[in-house]
Amino acid sequence: MNATQVYDCPSSLSEEDPGPVLIHNPGCGRGLLVIADHAGNAVPAAMNNLGLENDDLVRHIAWDPGAALVATELATRLRATAVLSQYSRLIVDPNRPLGDTSSMPQVSDGIAVPANADLSEQERVRRAKLFYWPYHVAVSQEMARLCMEGEGPLLVSIHSFTPDFGEEDRPWHIGVMSAADRRLGDAVIAGLKKCGDYNVGDNQPYSGIEYGYTLKVHAAAQGLANVQIEIRQDLLADQAGVRRWVDVLETVLTPLINDLSLRSIMHH
Repeated sequence: MNATQVYDCPSSLSEEDPGPVLIHNPGCGRGLLVIADHAGNAVPAAMNNLGLENDDLVRHIAWDPGAALVATELATRLRATAVLSQYSRLIVDPNRPLGDTSSMPQVSDGIAVPANADLSEQERVRRAKLFYWPYHVAVSQEMARLCMEGEGPLLVSIHSFTPDFGEEDRPWHIGVMSAADRRLGDAVIAGLKKCGDYNVGDNQPYSGIEYGYTLKVHAAAQGLANVQIEIRQDLLADQAGVRRWVDVLETVLTPLINDLSLRSIMHH
């Protein structure tokens, strides 16, 4: 491949490219918003796969496999709205602050991303305008709508994680991430323990204190209860696995939606 290949993103998306954000069940009025920061692995045709092989773009470095299916089906079951980011996290990661080195990583899990080498400020701004801000604006608008319709809404972010990362073995079936506001996280952990013999990670495999940017911006800053749920990817490898975990999350979240102790505003 030509070493001088240019991978800058276009100034606008073509008709063949998907939109940056998918809103599933728009306008649903229950006190819950489901989001998926890493739901999609799309790359605009003009960006030539970011210089990566097709196989790289279906790996966890590009998205969270299974997260979109869980988020949309869960939202359908709970009669809630879901907001999904459709483009690969390798273009710009919506769950990172802009300017963080991991927001447009040059290397991910040992894989060099040619399109992210020596990015200009103009290219960073263009990516944010096309892919980052539309997602965050959509989440903000949906949260504002739900706030105006009643008590504070719950924000539930759906992710998936690899069974192993480097030399780290990850035995948890599901992880529950929270930061200073542990109301929803603790309630979800308690519900999961009642549902079955699952290995539940409390702030595993990631710490909600260190990560979880989207939740901090759209919920924690407003004193709204929030949680990031991470499901191990091998457990979402087929439709049966997706249905099984949606069943579990539906059971856990249904009684929490109308819990006023969770719906109240609480700043930490």
